[in-house]
Parts: sequence; C-alpha cells; structure tokens
Amino acid sequence: MTRRILLAEIMHESNTFNKIATTKADFAGRYWLEAEDIAENLEATNTEVWGVLEAGKLRGWKITHPFAASASPSGPMAADTWREVKDKITTPLQAGKKFDAIILVLHGAMVTQSSDDADGELLALVRKLAGPETMIAATLDMHANVSELMVQSADILMAYRTYPHIDQFDRAQHLADIVDTALKTRQKPHLSFARKAMMDAADHGRTDPPGPMNRLLARAEEIEQDPSVSCVSLQIGFPWADVDHQGPSVAVTGTDRQVCDAYAEELVDALWQSRAETQLDFARPEAAMERAHEGGPGDRPFIMADFADNPAGGAHGDSPNLLRHMIEADLQNAAFATISDPITVQKIIPAGEGARVKIDIGGRGAPDLTPPLAIEGLITLLSDGDFVCEGPMWQGVHFSMGPSAVIQVGGIEVILSSVPTAVMDLQVFRSMGIEPSEKTTLALKSRNHFRAAYGPLARDVLLVDAGGIASMRLSELPYKNLKRPTWPLD
Repeated sequence: MTRRILLAEIMHESNTFNKIATTKADFAGRYWLEAEDIAENLEATNTEVWGVLEAGKLRGWKITHPFAASASPSGPMAADTWREVKDKITTPLQAGKKFDAIILVLHGAMVTQSSDDADGELLALVRKLAGPETMIAATLDMHANVSELMVQSADILMAYRTYPHIDQFDRAQHLADIVDTALKTRQKPHLSFARKAMMDAADHGRTDPPGPMNRLLARAEEIEQDPSVSCVSLQIGFPWADVDHQGPSVAVTGTDRQVCDAYAEELVDALWQSRAETQLDFARPEAAMERAHEGGPGDRPFIMADFADNPAGGAHGDSPNLLRHMIEADLQNAAFATISDPITVQKIIPAGEGARVKIDIGGRGAPDLTPPLAIEGLITLLSDGDFVCEGPMWQGVHFSMGPSAVIQVGGIEVILSSVPTAVMDLQVFRSMGIEPSEKTTLALKSRNHFRAAYGPLARDVLLVDAGGIASMRLSELPYKNLKRPTWPLD
C-alpha cells in the first residue's frame, strides 16, 4: 500500500527584541524553495527535508512537497510573508488532497507580526484542514518554545539531540520510522507534555562540549526502550522570544497516556534541577583580551565567541564592541567574522580591492548597546559572499552572506557582510580568503554552533558577552509578555 505524505518546511527562530521584520527577501541567505526545486537543491544535505525524502524513497511513499524555506534567526516575520508561507504549505490541503500523514519541519520558536505562536498556528491550521484522523508529525529545533496549541495539534514532536545541531538528517529519518510504524499498526500515538516556570536549562542544551544535557538525553534514550514509548523530545527553549509559552519543555510520544505523562514529569523535573548548571554570566571583553595576548606565532587559534550579538540567536550581528577591544589591544594575526553592515559594504565596493578606506562600521540595529566603530583599513577582498557549508552542521547547504568585504585593520582581518551571519562553518572564513587554522586569534558571532567545525582547530575557547540583544543577562531585557514568576528573573 502506497502511503501519501505531505512534507513541508518553514524554519525560523524569532528574536522579539529585534525590531527589524523578517521578509521573504531575508530567506535568500539560505533558501526559499518550491515543488521540484526542493529535492534538487537539498539533495545529499544534512537537513530534515532530505532525511524524510530519503526515508520515503526506501518505503515507497508518495511524497508531496510544496514548500521548504529556512532563514537565519532574526526579528519576527512580516505579516504578508507569513500569509504567503501558510498559503504555500497548505495549498494541497486547501485543494482537498488527502494524506496518510503530514510531516512539518519547524523550528518551534517562530513569531510573526500577527502571531506570538506561529508554529502552533500553522499546526492548528493543518489539523483543521487535514481532519482529526490524519497523523501530523513535526521536527523541532532543540531550542523550540513549545506551546499548548502545538501539542494539541500534533501527534508527534521530535527535537534535535545535538547542540551544535548536526543531527537534522538523522532525526528526520528516525521520525520517518515512527510515522511508518504508526501507519502500519494503525495506532495513533498519544503526546504528553510538561513544562516548568523557567527560561533556560541544561546550560542552554549544549552537548559539545558535554554538559548536563548529555545526561538528560541519555535518560531519554533509556526511556525510549520502553515499548510503550516511541519518542522522547527535550526542548530547551529560546529565551529571546517575549512570549508566554517560552522555556524548556518535554514531549513524550507513545501508546500509554499514563506512562508518557509520568516520563514527561520526570524529565521536566530533571530540567528544573539542571538550572544550577546553567551559566548566565560570561566573560567581558577586557578579560578576553588578556587571554588573547597569551598566544604567539605558531599557536593554534584562541577563539572568542561574541555570542550576545549572535545572529543564530536572532541578534543583529552588527555589533563592533568586541572588535573595538581587539583593535585597542593591538592583536596580531587575528580575524573577525562577521560585522553585518550592507550600507557600508555598498559604500566601499566602488573603491575596489587594494584601496584604503576610513569608514564607520556596524551599530545600526541597537546603537545604544552596540554603537558604530570608526576604522581605517585596507580592502583586501570583495566577494558575493556565497559559500557551501563543509559541515558537519548544514553540510552541503548553500549559504549567502550577501556582498561582502575583507578589511585589514592593523593585525586584524575583518569580514563585513550584508546578511547577518552566524559563524557555524569554516567556509565563512575560507570563502573570503582567510584560513582560520592559521590565525592566532579568531573572533566570531556564535554561541555554541561554531564548536562543531572550529572546536578541532582551537587551542582554547571563550564565550564573551560584549553586549547585544542575545545576551544571557536576561534581567536586562524588557520582557512584557512572559509569564511570571519564572526563573531566573524571579
């Protein structure tokens, strides 16, 4: 019997403190794909979509895939873009087509100008159109903010188990296994859910280097050996979304409601206990400069992660605060990626490679926290900013930083991009003519994702809070919609 499967993706993580709306144009940094273009562009990539397509091929599924889109985390999605996304995903259902199962690839922390719970709204719409008997499953990012509406509308929720996220393909394949089994047994699963009043847990979910999350995931794998449980999903949440369903949660899928409820409560209690191991305070730039000066020629790179302005946390990616300290400290054989400043990039392109320029860079998104920086330097490279990820994260996926430039400022090579870029792949530097392994110091916009590719190169790593809207100093952020009381604010 041929199974009919609807597969669609909308992947966006929304920082509500970023006041710049995310539009269709912002998906150009990753992808916005329709119908046949999906398989062609995502073939052999470490993505959930390719994982499901491969699993479906082995099982003889007839997969309809109308839409797949992914954008870098940023501000809430514009209302008109969100309407278009919903329309593209639900077009087959609106046309009256019937499916045995629907698989959605979601982030789980998406906010739009019209919805604080966009993932829940989409799942509820799909449920309404598909009917109560159709199985609906969704993959989630580990940092999803799962809402009650999401739980009510879906039958299976499955988050990543790695941070840095390198298991997208594997998790999608596992989800396909569960969907296939449920279809064969004609036993619709039960979904249990639990949450505590907290904003973060398990040291933000990091698994590399190992932390409390590894211990919790090991327990999740033990629980999945219970024949009445098919999936245990741990979500750490995304604290930079000012929504009432924010925070860590547990979803357990299985055939026995009471068993699944008990496991969900056990694991959410364990998440609560892990708050004692969750780091909320990080090094200031001054301390980072002291560490950077400890290196010398021939040493492996010392990596400073400028995480408070991390675009993977939806920040602007344009803060020059850490770079300002690097210049003042006169660091040599160093590189910085990236300062997002499309206006300045366009200004310097006419000057050409080899020109010296005096410019102000960055500081446009939140100038009160991260003011612009005046620099003088040599343009050593101009580029379209396109690259294909080496991996392991997003392996094979095409990314674009938009028109970009490298400017040599003293002993520091600075990458200016047009698109906010979280540095997760070595090609961010290599595509711009910089070999990261040869640098004494690397500074980059990231929190933990960089470790998958850059960890093997580093002599040491330091997370630096140089200011920005993705800081873990959560008490300094202007929450209005968050349910209170909640840890660590209260």
